[in-house]
Amino acid sequence: MNRREFIRSFVVTAALVATAAAGFVELGGLAEKNQNGSNTISLIQQTTSQSIAGSTNTVSSSQLGSSVSTPTGYVLLAPLADLTGKTFAYFTHPTFGSSILVNTGGVWKAFSSTCTHRPCTVQYQSSAVYCPCHGGTFSPVDGSVTGGPPPTPLPEYSVLIQNNNVYVGNTVIN
Repeated sequence: MNRREFIRSFVVTAALVATAAAGFVELGGLAEKNQNGSNTISLIQQTTSQSIAGSTNTVSSSQLGSSVSTPTGYVLLAPLADLTGKTFAYFTHPTFGSSILVNTGGVWKAFSSTCTHRPCTVQYQSSAVYCPCHGGTFSPVDGSVTGGPPPTPLPEYSVLIQNNNVYVGNTVIN
């Protein structure tokens, strides 16, 4: 290997190492953000034993009361009080997986949080749903594509506010 080949190999290797290091830092930041639970809520699974998934934003079954009945076709997400002051929250839908709840103009909307272009988690930023992987954008009103490469809208689930609780539908509505 001559000097020129050595320098070229060194530069390419250094660039790859720097890119990998930046990727690990970014992934670490996303994992830390998700672990602190600031914008993550746990779906409350209503079973006969009232099992509650653990997270910093989960309510206990005693806070819900024993008279909570889930409307047909919906699952109980959280008490409305858990969403006070939030503009969005991530949750795991029992049927569709990773999802996002967005407050747009005082109305809560629920969508899949997986971009329809590539399997990246979308984010909510200043009144737009944004995919950081390839720059795709979606409307927080109906999940429609507003820019970038995504081929289809984000799947949307109905949201029902009843008895100060937030419920999400078991079917895709768009």
